[in-house]
Amino acid sequence: MKASIFSKLAAIVLIFASISSNAKPLVLSSLQPLTLIAQEITGTAANVDTLLPLTASHHDYPLKTSDHTRLKQADVILWVGPELESFLQKPLGNLEANKIITAYALAGIYWPKSHNVGAHKDSHDHAQDPHLWLDPRNAIVVARALTEKLANIDSINSTYYRENFRLFDEKVQKLDEKLKASMKPLAGIGFVVYHEGFGHFVSHYDLKQLDYVTYTPEQKPGARHLHQLRLILANEAKCIFLEPYGDTQSARDLAQEFKLRTAVVDALGSQNVSNYSQLLERMSDAFLTCLTN
Repeated sequence: MKASIFSKLAAIVLIFASISSNAKPLVLSSLQPLTLIAQEITGTAANVDTLLPLTASHHDYPLKTSDHTRLKQADVILWVGPELESFLQKPLGNLEANKIITAYALAGIYWPKSHNVGAHKDSHDHAQDPHLWLDPRNAIVVARALTEKLANIDSINSTYYRENFRLFDEKVQKLDEKLKASMKPLAGIGFVVYHEGFGHFVSHYDLKQLDYVTYTPEQKPGARHLHQLRLILANEAKCIFLEPYGDTQSARDLAQEFKLRTAVVDALGSQNVSNYSQLLERMSDAFLTCLTN
């Protein structure tokens, strides 16, 4: 009887030991675009979760108690940096630094030639455009950093992670060349975006952004800015790009006033985007549709 009980207990211990040894690392990303990149590197070897809901503002999101728990439980935390998700700066400061990847601070990140346009060249000059994932070269830099972090904490699957990175790198570079060719005819065609968050995409593909309606989605445009913007819209713009989140009614009103085309660009991949390449392709399609024909 004692031998039987001992055998059962030993079996239970082995089961729990097996479960523990096979536990997958957890990558917690701050935003959906970073999740899309992470999923292609982790594949089936790790779990990926997103901290912010798709409809939440990444400028001033109020963390819940459950969010703090998720941050503590994550093996790797991937975020852009305080320039974008300032609400995360203090909570992350209380966690182990070696499990955090700050994309904004990574060596090799490409920055737009100019991140201020129109009548605002001397304002908001304190930082580079933090929407860095909109340059595919930066997605590769982020993916490489995540690959090496995962290879270190989960050495059993290091070869798998590195092969996933190789495939991601190859795919994104091919897509980048395709998008460059397709958008080359758009050079010189002026447009306005809803908020100043597309500098990486605009600069990398050599597009002609004239101005923005508002600097951040949470900030309504002032009367002076709208006056300056109207002068630009009356002379040069062909299209105003809207966004699927936030109140873009002011941009819609301007488009109607000046009889401009509109299209929706989704920099966060909030509308049923399943991978990073699809996010870029949809962005490109929006620009091509609105600025041609």
